[in-house]
Amino acid sequence: MGGLGSGARRSTHIGNVEEMLALDIRALRRLGVVSPGECVIDTVHWSIGGLSTASARLRVDLSDIERGGVMTIIGDMIDGAITQSVAIEMAPSPFGGHRCYFICPFTARRCEVLYYAGDRFGSREAQRLSYAVQGMNEVSRARRRSAKLRSRLCGSGSMPRPRGRNRIDMVSRLRMAEFEAKTLYLDRLRVLAGRSGSPRMPGERL
Repeated sequence: MGGLGSGARRSTHIGNVEEMLALDIRALRRLGVVSPGECVIDTVHWSIGGLSTASARLRVDLSDIERGGVMTIIGDMIDGAITQSVAIEMAPSPFGGHRCYFICPFTARRCEVLYYAGDRFGSREAQRLSYAVQGMNEVSRARRRSAKLRSRLCGSGSMPRPRGRNRIDMVSRLRMAEFEAKTLYLDRLRVLAGRSGSPRMPGERL
């Protein structure tokens, strides 16, 4: 007879999505690589710290909108060459046009991002990946929000720098996020000071 929890499926995460090479169908569509009604061939590059780490040639055939299409990946990845085909499904959008989804090669479920792990691209669930924020405390999560907003203000990757009213709103959100991060940090210091029995906060000068 098994012990407590025996027979339950174990879920072991092998890494964080932030550490993996990824293909985001939304970003590819903004770049024109994924284009309903067309067959497009293009090259994508991944880099870390400005240094190229991998590249792949994508052939995305969406000539038949009703039947969907397929993306063929031929790349030179970190651990070797890869050739893989991934189905793409198109669903009518309530605002007109079509919304595109990858079909995960492992789970056959819709997803918008494919991650490279174990020599193949697959969905986050199939690759057993988690988000870095899941292992963070409140202070780390608040600081991460601030860093992401700061990065978006500067423009990164396929996301251009916001302008006009959008930039004003984002600056306001950044200030609020930085204030929240600082407040949480000071609260945490007060708790630590209380536990130590010290009449002053750690790092406070006499």
